[in-house]
Amino acid sequence: IGIRLLETRHWETQYSLSLNMFEMSASVSCVHGDISKMTSCLDAIISHAKTFDDTLKASSLLVKLLASSSKFDEARDQCLMILSHLGEVFPSEVSLPHVQNEMSTIQVLLRSITHDQIKLLPRMTDRSKLNAMKFLNMLCMYSVISKPMLLPLLSCRMVRLTLQYGFCDDSIVGLATAGYSVFLFTEDIQLASYIGKVSESLVEESPNKHALRARLCNELVGTLNMITEPLQSVVASFPEVYNSAMMAGDVENAMICRWSFCCSSFWCGTLGLVSLSKHHIQCIQEAVRLKNPV
Repeated sequence: IGIRLLETRHWETQYSLSLNMFEMSASVSCVHGDISKMTSCLDAIISHAKTFDDTLKASSLLVKLLASSSKFDEARDQCLMILSHLGEVFPSEVSLPHVQNEMSTIQVLLRSITHDQIKLLPRMTDRSKLNAMKFLNMLCMYSVISKPMLLPLLSCRMVRLTLQYGFCDDSIVGLATAGYSVFLFTEDIQLASYIGKVSESLVEESPNKHALRARLCNELVGTLNMITEPLQSVVASFPEVYNSAMMAGDVENAMICRWSFCCSSFWCGTLGLVSLSKHHIQCIQEAVRLKNPV
């Protein structure tokens, strides 16, 4: 309704209002799954935006749209392009020797990091770096699926930006992903687990802990906790992370947690088969209802 009340030449006469209205409309359309309306709003913003910064909100929604359509390569390329404009350049192709070299660097960096050191950092205030951290966070999420060898480069950059420019919520994602990368590409299980514990404590102290629990359910609960803790205790934590994800509105990670609980319960035998089959049926029914095929 608000968009219909704008003037005929609203992008010229009511630019700020138009930008806000179209961003809000795109966000609401994303939540409701109205892809056509969302795409139309994003196209309008990108074609009328006066500055690069004015396109960033629309670009982040476009990346989410591409990823939700399983176009992970396109989502990754879009993030890399935006990051290059923000001064954070990464190679388009990553070789195993490059990853191994980066891992040797990141291991030295991570061994010196402590919980107190991170907590004592000032808040990150540089607008450009905050935007870069946001897109690095998104790129980490999609690279897990489409290009895991990028993860060491991305997470190491996030940790370095944090140490140089200050702390933000995305710093926790960068640190946890760095620990996850250590687990994936080295044999240093002790360091990976240590960084996981530091990250988890930072999550629990954050005002946005529910969103962070959901975002890092795979890296922390599904991976780093499992390598050092009894499987039964890890399985028991999935319902709590599921609740956090639903509270944060992160349906995708909520369903991943619920499905992981079902699968892990089967493998460790914490539930009887009758009870387990009921959990599986409820999980599938909820996924159908939420239009989120797990």
